[in-house]
Amino acid sequence: MIWVTWRQHRAQAIACLIVFCALAVFAITVGTWMRSTFASDGLPACLARSGGAGCPAVITSFVNQFSRGVSMIINVPLIAIPGLLGIVVGAPLLGGELERGTWRLAWTQTVPRTRWLAAKLGLVTGGLIVFGAAVTALMTWFHAPLDRVTSRLQPGLSTPEGLTFTASLLCAFGLAVLAGLLLRNVIGAMVAAYIAWEIPTAVVVLMTGPIHLPPPATMRIACRAGCPGARLSSVPPVTGHLGDFVLTITRRGGDLVVTYLPASRFWTLQLIQGGLFLVIAAAALGTAIWLLRKRTT
Repeated sequence: MIWVTWRQHRAQAIACLIVFCALAVFAITVGTWMRSTFASDGLPACLARSGGAGCPAVITSFVNQFSRGVSMIINVPLIAIPGLLGIVVGAPLLGGELERGTWRLAWTQTVPRTRWLAAKLGLVTGGLIVFGAAVTALMTWFHAPLDRVTSRLQPGLSTPEGLTFTASLLCAFGLAVLAGLLLRNVIGAMVAAYIAWEIPTAVVVLMTGPIHLPPPATMRIACRAGCPGARLSSVPPVTGHLGDFVLTITRRGGDLVVTYLPASRFWTLQLIQGGLFLVIAAAALGTAIWLLRKRTT
């Protein structure tokens, strides 16, 4: 089964390798430049001395140069890669066999169909996990300087530094495998699976935007002098910690009431969002295995 799986999915494996190499070339090139700029701007010393309070202009300039400019070139494609790659790998796994009629040979040999599917799913899923983990490790290294002066809890899809990227990839893959079994058509399965994958993706976006789960934290700050410099874009944030993401600032009497996402919440959100994707992936793959066992033609 290992040889058969490789023969049938080597094109997708090579595509994954090409995608990773392209990301690696860009990330290493820009990441090295970013680290050089970070050091030449004196940010390590400033962060060690004042936590960023002594160099807000330098931090703002660094963030504008990389976070809102160069990094977007790599961050935007990473939003779509899990869905696109997942359906490209998953849709032909069953859809291709059913569309071409080769299931009549593949499922009537000494290897039962359930074992055939379990072996293929195990090998392909393992490859996707390795790819997702490699991309996550690469992007964690790439974003390290920015993570020291910005928040990883920006609205929208989280950066691919935690569990969400790999879990989203597996979700798209599982939905594509199930769609291929139901539709018996590779192209149709790709379209249906991508649309279905957009639903949990939209839920994840809502969880980091209009709807926050868990709810934001609240801080009350006494302002004897009126806190004239307190803004949403203050560097460092009014909470005093660079990793926090400030949502609202409200003045109540002589105090400021700040709602924000603490930096420590990153992994909590990753577990919630990644868990959502993984539950859907497990349900889709489990349903595909169950249906394949039930179907005789």
